[in-house]
Amino acid sequence: MALRLDELKPPCIDFGNGIVLSFDREEYTDEAAKQKAANELRETPEVVSASIKELRELVRQEKGLNIPLENESLLVRFLRPKKYYPDSTFEMMKAFYKMKSRENFILDRLSTESIRNALEDRVVQILPKHDQHGRRIVYMEMGAKWNCSKVPSLEVIRATNMLMEAIGREPRTQLHGVVFVINFDKLSLSHIGQFPPKFVKTIVDHGQKNSPYRIKGIHIVNNARMFNIMFKIFKPFLGKKWSQRIFLHGVDLKSLHEHIDASSLPSLLGGTYELPEYDGAVVGQLLDCYKDTMEEEDKYGYVAEN
Repeated sequence: MALRLDELKPPCIDFGNGIVLSFDREEYTDEAAKQKAANELRETPEVVSASIKELRELVRQEKGLNIPLENESLLVRFLRPKKYYPDSTFEMMKAFYKMKSRENFILDRLSTESIRNALEDRVVQILPKHDQHGRRIVYMEMGAKWNCSKVPSLEVIRATNMLMEAIGREPRTQLHGVVFVINFDKLSLSHIGQFPPKFVKTIVDHGQKNSPYRIKGIHIVNNARMFNIMFKIFKPFLGKKWSQRIFLHGVDLKSLHEHIDASSLPSLLGGTYELPEYDGAVVGQLLDCYKDTMEEEDKYGYVAEN
């Protein structure tokens, strides 16, 4: 298992047996994807052109917001989850960049070094295969395998956001969306203590309202009695859409497979392929292949007043 570089292909992590993880930054051009985009996102040439024009004007009028208006892919990244409605897109964009301007919090100055422990311990992972609907699968270890004294919750959230930033630049992920699978095996009070209500409200509000991602499902596995305590902290802050997209499967992985095909999942989730134990640092190496782009985009947002 290693990072593989090829001048003719995107960088990838090769897990062996034909299992690879890479990022697809190319726009979709096949008719099936274009039709889905038109049906679900109102994505037609006429709507896209008009929405970009209107969003540009809204950004232009917003004092202190620095976004390169010629960067259409950036604007589309925000427009797609809001189905090309410029006004709601602009509200999300403002909230996103205001959160990004908060220093030493969940979005500012994201780098592989700042989330090194989370990557190495594989607390948050992008699974190499997409599900049967083309959606990205993000897997989180929030129980026994999470050493919260080494990787505090803030780093977990920062790592999640950095990985979401990486896959969120994929046009097909912008179209198909993302599903989460979260393992709470042997959740403890020390884990629960990592999530005070104020912090929970902030990250849940950000995820539900102000992030440019289509979250299509949150699947909880191995949720025992201790999880119920933690869920009581989160539940008051969940909106209707997320409430309807959270599924509690317990230890019944067949229940999970009713939503995500076993062929899309590794054996640790009852799936059909093997994902070897790997050095999580290699994911940081893959992310660093896109370091220049991420550093450039890190400059976007609200300009600090002197």
